[in-house]
Amino acid sequence: MLKKRKRSSKNKRRRAAQRRREEGARTLLLQYDLSGLIEQAKHMDRRFILHVGETNSGKTYHALQALKNASSGVYLGPLRLLALEVFDRLNLEGCPCTLLTGEEYEPIPFASHTASTIELCDCEQEYDVAVIDEAQMIADPSRGASWTRALFGVRAKEVHICLAPEAEPILRRLLESIQAPFETVVHERLVPLLFSGTAKGLESVEPGDALITFSRKEVLSTAAALEQRGVAASVIYGALPPASRREEVRKFSSGETTVVVATDAIGMGISLPIRRVIFCRTTKFDGVARRDLTNAEIKQIAGRAGRFGMYDHGEVLTMIDPDRIAAALSAEPDYITGLTIPFPQEVLKSRFDLPTLFKVWSELPPLENLRRADLTDAAILYQTLSPALDSNMDKQTVYRYVTCPVDPRSLPLLDYWRDCAESLLFGGTAPLAPFLDDSLESCELRYKALDIRHQMLHRSGVEESVTREQAELSRKISGFLRADKSGFLRRCRRCYELLPFNHHYALCENCYARILAKKERNLQE
Repeated sequence: MLKKRKRSSKNKRRRAAQRRREEGARTLLLQYDLSGLIEQAKHMDRRFILHVGETNSGKTYHALQALKNASSGVYLGPLRLLALEVFDRLNLEGCPCTLLTGEEYEPIPFASHTASTIELCDCEQEYDVAVIDEAQMIADPSRGASWTRALFGVRAKEVHICLAPEAEPILRRLLESIQAPFETVVHERLVPLLFSGTAKGLESVEPGDALITFSRKEVLSTAAALEQRGVAASVIYGALPPASRREEVRKFSSGETTVVVATDAIGMGISLPIRRVIFCRTTKFDGVARRDLTNAEIKQIAGRAGRFGMYDHGEVLTMIDPDRIAAALSAEPDYITGLTIPFPQEVLKSRFDLPTLFKVWSELPPLENLRRADLTDAAILYQTLSPALDSNMDKQTVYRYVTCPVDPRSLPLLDYWRDCAESLLFGGTAPLAPFLDDSLESCELRYKALDIRHQMLHRSGVEESVTREQAELSRKISGFLRADKSGFLRRCRRCYELLPFNHHYALCENCYARILAKKERNLQE
């Protein structure tokens, strides 16, 4: 009994100490809520220009002209491919520009400009001009914190913000809150966009069409079905490496392929000679659940139709739910009312450990129209790494490692990340990626592993180029995509008969009917 009382007393003291730590961490974190960001931004001497317009309105083009004419500047975009396009454009136009993404670092001699992904925004570096692209992403639950951080923290005399109309009210309120001078430039769409009704399956596909679906598997099966009909198709989806995606864009732009099949990755800034956008699906899986597309998503994707200088108008069609698409295209903007607050890295210098900071951050009281950056993945990575950690390890280094963009649902990549992190923490280097490259799937997995290796080394202060191996993998991936895609055709899970390219289920109608009949017989028996 005495031992039990001692253990109980010890546990009570431990819990009380933990509660005191959490209360202290809560007080500290609340100092860096939105009010703290606003106060910090008020003391910065900056001028803002809001470029407001729909897709294909030229807003980013005008912002980039200001960037090109500045003595120094930075482009901050949502995709590596967009950063790469700006990098290529500025260098071709005689403005030396360095490329900086999570995957690539390509310094150009004497460059005073940088094209970067938004997550790598350097809030210590000073510029004459900064361009923040696709700023409506500020409300995105998983990535929006990066736009919030750039908006409040980028040090540029002139900041050009490119945004969709639905984000204009909240951006104006934020700029008014930090007492920054700004002006608004409204850009009209360069060519009209028409809704043309329902597309009658793949037989109605024409040159210049973009077919939109929302998973890698559906993209490849749709492209395979088109090729069965003699139609050469490019493919674009999120897991495709930038070099492979550029090759698919090149093939479509040059006429080597006549159709492109893509996910919503096509919606952000990728310049393609698309005449018609055809929706094959009106729902998508967003990482949590399958949901209907929002009006803003439909408009963003549909706006890719009708490239200025090639077509006098763009067309939008759908293979499903035409009333939904028509209503979305004619609807008033669904104005964004909230934003995502970034995790304040200043608190890493405090006495509180990372698990406490992560836990308290996730439990802070909700604020109206605000959400806090989601650190769920970082907490999972920390838990995975925790057996190798000790109290003497630098918190900021561990934080950089556990916020590396790794999908914790992919166990092979999670294990590889842990191997890299453990080796680097104990003075070694990141091990080589152990994955094969004998299929499209394995090449994509190996490419993601190379990306993890590069990012982990970069976060350790080591710049090691993996460009040659990435280029080789991209060539292999492009080779797989050029080859016969019949292996990606959808087949019934039971009888292996071919399924229609846009079939909703894994079973054909006959197999499904047989299963229902068998269940009915079992119930009768």
